[in-house]
Amino acid sequence: MDDFEKSLNYVLVDTFNSILKYEESSLKKIVSVPVTITEAHMLEAVGEFESEGTTVSDVASFLGVSMPTATVALKKLESKGFINKEPCVRDGRRMIVNLTDMGRKINKAHYLFHKRMVKNISRQFPDTEKDALYKAVTRLNSFFKERVEA
Repeated sequence: MDDFEKSLNYVLVDTFNSILKYEESSLKKIVSVPVTITEAHMLEAVGEFESEGTTVSDVASFLGVSMPTATVALKKLESKGFINKEPCVRDGRRMIVNLTDMGRKINKAHYLFHKRMVKNISRQFPDTEKDALYKAVTRLNSFFKERVEA
């Protein structure tokens, strides 16, 4: 790796780790119960489709994880009292996943964290630089999505 690539690697890895640490510490301050970032993202996926009747398959698809991974994670969330599951009325083989009141509280806190984070980042840039930032992050996102989906 040349110097630019070494520096870019450091900044990408450090930024990713910093975002996760910031997200986790912010959630701890907002929510009174311990919740991991993975759990918060799982709850977000459940909440995304809740009005339509979220299934384990919906959660797995939304997060890009396998069904067994989603199943295990959701069982853990259920044992913590963040979600509940009930059989689907139309297809008894499927389970409908819903947020409990505590799950909704955590999901709302997670949403507010992201809203504040984006607002605070946005304030760091003059309007003339916001478009360049957005384009650069969008290109990074496309780069990684292409590698994951290949």
